[in-house]
Amino acid sequence: MDFDTLFQDLENQLERELDAELINRLEDEERDRRAKLTLRDRLRALHQTNPATVMTAITKDGRRLTFQLKNVGKDWAAIEVHEPADIGGPLILGLHALTSVNIPLESVKESLGTPVGEVSDHDLKALSSNARLAEKVNLAFVLRDVSRRRKHVMIHTLLGQLQGTIDQVGADHLDITTSSGRHMISLREVLFVQIQ
Repeated sequence: MDFDTLFQDLENQLERELDAELINRLEDEERDRRAKLTLRDRLRALHQTNPATVMTAITKDGRRLTFQLKNVGKDWAAIEVHEPADIGGPLILGLHALTSVNIPLESVKESLGTPVGEVSDHDLKALSSNARLAEKVNLAFVLRDVSRRRKHVMIHTLLGQLQGTIDQVGADHLDITTSSGRHMISLREVLFVQIQ
């Protein structure tokens, strides 16, 4: 009996089994990672890997927006709208306002982030820099800044639009002064805000 051949065969078999086990474990971890992805995670990954990506989305009020992401926050996105023309330009969009987002097929992989077991160039850059402030702040914080700057806005809700200035932003609502008076709006009802 050739012991060298026997041991070599056993080593090869063990190595194949360990490789298969590692591959299965990585596949399970990747499925688990993808199952936990949020819409925000996917939009953020798209913005970080290819900020020039043009997407379309349907909002809860039935509008179809063609846009580019400019920034993604905790529960909001800053977008540059290309279409429709009546709301073209910069918008602050509550992520809760989106019912669907269509991304180009060639961008699907980027939107899923970095697979388990890989490291992307973006990941290396993120390790060497501080987390971006925009990713930490919520919609209320952004709208407080708009209020502080006394910007004229058009707030879009499911019930229509209100045009005026934001006077104050609480934890779950905002006050806007329009030509017809002062109105309180729940932040959950704010689909997007046009800064005029």
